[in-house]
Amino acid sequence: MSYQSIDSTDGLQDALNQSQSEPIALFKHSNTCDLSAMAKQEMATVDIPVFELVVQTARPLSNHIEAHFGIRHESPQVILLHQGNPIFNASHRAVTADNIHSAIEPLLAS
Repeated sequence: MSYQSIDSTDGLQDALNQSQSEPIALFKHSNTCDLSAMAKQEMATVDIPVFELVVQTARPLSNHIEAHFGIRHESPQVILLHQGNPIFNASHRAVTADNIHSAIEPLLAS
C-alpha cells in the first residue's frame, strides 16, 4: 500500500490519474478526533493506494471533493475511486478495512 498526503487540486488530479489504472482511496480525516485515529489505523491495513487529506489543513480541497463528486463531507471518510469515478464511500465507524476490501474485491477479481 502506498500512502500519500494531498492538500491541493493537483494532488487530487494525481489521485484521479492513478485511479484510471487501479482503485484508489481518498481518505479524509481530522488530526484531533479519536474516531479519525481509529479509521487511520484501519486505512493502514488496506492494500490499495491511499491519498490522505487532513481536513484541518486541506479544507478547500475537502470542499472541492464534496462538490466534484456530490458526496457530502464527513470525517473520517473514505471515497474509493476507480477510473475517476466513486465506487464506494463510507464515513465514521464504517471506515473499515473489511468494508474497503469488500468494495474493491470485484474489481480485483476481474
